[in-house]
Amino acid sequence: MEQPTPPRGRITAHLSLVLASALAGVVVLYGVLTAKLALDAHAHAHGWPRGLGWLLMVLPLLAIATVAAGTRSAASGPRVTRFGGPAKAVAVLVALAALWPGWLGFEWMRGPHAYAWTWYAPDRPATARPLDAWSLGPTGMVRARSDALFLFNGEGRSGGTLRAPEGTSVCALSRTTPAFTGLVAYGRDAAGACGARVEAVDLRSSGGRLWGRDLSPAGGVPPVAVDGTAVVLDEAALLGLDLTSGTERWRAPLGTDCRVTALDGADGRILAVADCAGRPRLRALDAVTGRALWESPLAGTGRVLSVRPAAVQVPDGSVLLFDDTGRPRGSVAGLPTQPTPLAVGGLLIASGQGKKPGLSAYSLTDGRRVWHAGLDGHDVRGIAPGRAGGVDVVTSDRWWTYLWHLNGDSGAPGQRPTVLRDVPLGRRFEVYADQPAGYTFVNLDEGGRLPVYFSVRPVIGW
Repeated sequence: MEQPTPPRGRITAHLSLVLASALAGVVVLYGVLTAKLALDAHAHAHGWPRGLGWLLMVLPLLAIATVAAGTRSAASGPRVTRFGGPAKAVAVLVALAALWPGWLGFEWMRGPHAYAWTWYAPDRPATARPLDAWSLGPTGMVRARSDALFLFNGEGRSGGTLRAPEGTSVCALSRTTPAFTGLVAYGRDAAGACGARVEAVDLRSSGGRLWGRDLSPAGGVPPVAVDGTAVVLDEAALLGLDLTSGTERWRAPLGTDCRVTALDGADGRILAVADCAGRPRLRALDAVTGRALWESPLAGTGRVLSVRPAAVQVPDGSVLLFDDTGRPRGSVAGLPTQPTPLAVGGLLIASGQGKKPGLSAYSLTDGRRVWHAGLDGHDVRGIAPGRAGGVDVVTSDRWWTYLWHLNGDSGAPGQRPTVLRDVPLGRRFEVYADQPAGYTFVNLDEGGRLPVYFSVRPVIGW
């Protein structure tokens, strides 16, 4: 005659059954995920997928715990406990319910992933050279090619095309677009200077031209849009024009044997790098009146990285810093020129400094290093302003491409980097944190092999 299982034994048996069922559900889930990651890595010749190592470590432990719980359930009484239909139904429901916390655990092990959820077809014709892009935030973006400007609305659809005037080609864009007004510079021919014609474009009306002006630039620098002023180069002078009407406001002669090699503006100020008979100079002007504010010698011609405070990168990679009156106040030696260093929040962010590859931030006040982020030793491919004063960094290793989100003040990552899954990213690109749920990448490689742009969003699911 069988002895009945004591109440305590029955409770232990049922709890063990529930635990074994929950663990078994997670074991099955993790087994499927392990197989999928391993097969994907083999099929695409990728390296070790993030999360696979965790799965290979956790899966055997869960399997052992499942067997132990099952054994405990079976041996909880003097005879094998027989479970009725309700107990088995509860066990099945618990196994299914355990899949959700199991999946959350896998998402933690894998970290954030993103995929290209929308894109625009590659360039046609492929012979046109991509140049630059403007982000218009959630309302859209503009991509410039040598033959035209292409506008895209906030849904990623084509919003219009602005062709270059006959006999010209697009050669440069203004860095900024105050009040959705951008400046486009054209060249007359392949050998002509960039800026032979400059036009203002209203980006809220499918690229409607506001005004245009033919010029005789003695160099070829991109026009500058700062506040309500358009600053262009005309013969041996800088010209300040009303941004919306094109009316001339001021003219600032450059001087004898001087030519401008770099130009930028912000916060009511213009900075011009000029080569005057082999003597490089940095000049500051008032953007509204054109009045000269100060002038300082340079160690070489270069490019403006920041206007206020002033920072200029010279050919050897050094960045020279100046106060608001033009007095030198420090420098940062040997920064790489690519990707272009980013000035944000009083800091200069650049790659390649430190004991291993990564990203470093330097004070624009005195040049001291404020922080360094190792970024797991990845190669830095792009730096861009992030949300809430942060810094976004695109990196890559041998197999994967990543998007990091760093705190602008400390360089600390907000989370593990996002893996960009099979994104069609070229060597030259711009990245914008302009979408509520993701990012937009604009490809600027020649050849027409890659999508014009694509947007990424977080992966939900596999």
